[in-house]
Formats: sequence, structure tokens, C-alpha cells
Amino acid sequence: MSRFEIYLERRAVRQLERLDRRMRERILKALRMLRDYGFTSSLDVKKMRGYRGHYRLRVGDYRILFEVLESRRIIVYSILHRGRAY
Repeated sequence: MSRFEIYLERRAVRQLERLDRRMRERILKALRMLRDYGFTSSLDVKKMRGYRGHYRLRVGDYRILFEVLESRRIIVYSILHRGRAY
């Protein structure tokens, strides 16, 4: 059984679709690990300061910005290059 349910907002889906195939696969693999194993040490996840329940997951030069809800749901709202992520 998975630890989280992951949902991508429409904007995040569009951002993911614009990436090259290799980076898209790396990001999807990281999201699957997050879903199945939670905040494991093999993922680079950090809490975002100033935002309750918001985190970022680093995959290479990309940042996946997401919110964790009490119902064990993760809402991915942005997938951006690190220069544009914050």
C-alpha cells in the first residue's frame, strides 16, 4: 500500500509535458518514490519556509513544489527549473 496519493495540478502537468523525455522520466520516478516510501532519505525534500505544509523536491536542476494535506494527499502545483522555482 502506498503512503501518499499524488495529484498534479493542470499547470504542473503542462510543465512536465514540456520537459525532455529523460528529465520527465526522472521526475516521475522521484514522484513514485515519494508516493511509495514517503519522505525517504534518498529523496532531496525540504520544507519551504513560511508556508505551512509546503515542500520542494529536487531532481537535478528542477524543483517539484508540492503541498501535503492531512489526508495523506500530495498536491504538486509546480515543476520548474531551479532558477524560476522560487
